[in-house]
Amino acid sequence: MEIKTIKVGSLQTNCYVIVDEESNEAVVLDPGDESAKIVPEIKNIKVRFIILTHGHPDHFGALDKLKEVTGAPLLFNVQDSWFAKPDQDLHEGDEVKFGSIVLKVLHTPGHSQGSICLFLPAGRHGTKGHLFSGDTLFSTTWGRTDLPGGSPAEMRKSLSRLALLPDETIVYPGHDETTTIGQEKERGTLA
Repeated sequence: MEIKTIKVGSLQTNCYVIVDEESNEAVVLDPGDESAKIVPEIKNIKVRFIILTHGHPDHFGALDKLKEVTGAPLLFNVQDSWFAKPDQDLHEGDEVKFGSIVLKVLHTPGHSQGSICLFLPAGRHGTKGHLFSGDTLFSTTWGRTDLPGGSPAEMRKSLSRLALLPDETIVYPGHDETTTIGQEKERGTLA
């Protein structure tokens, strides 16, 4: 498995291209802006899905161009569908499969009603799990809850759920640098 991180837009959103190297299939996660930076990174791979962790413009600014270039279906939670309709609505417990990779959907409202994280447990693709957290969890903090659809109470519940993941799980946030569940527990970000 290869994980490409592309920082895009004025808010430096982390767009992730997750590639199953065996099948050459991939997903593009949160194409925030600057399609000219993303498109070269998906050349010569088969993009199976475009996934959004939530419906804020800094996470979908390059969506139209990516759909045009790849023809891939758009997946996200319908509760954030004010800007577009998903081709597939993602719910708690759903799985997104491409190549040998299976990402599990965790519904984590708080930043928005439809916020999700994607979890790949440890196993075939490494000894550590991987969590793509969108704007739910960052290094040293969590996502804003004062925007429309945000909820401090829901965010607390979502963070409590994430704290149950293995400490060594690598967290790939929507902005800033990677961290781990264990580091965020030590910092007090996760209870």
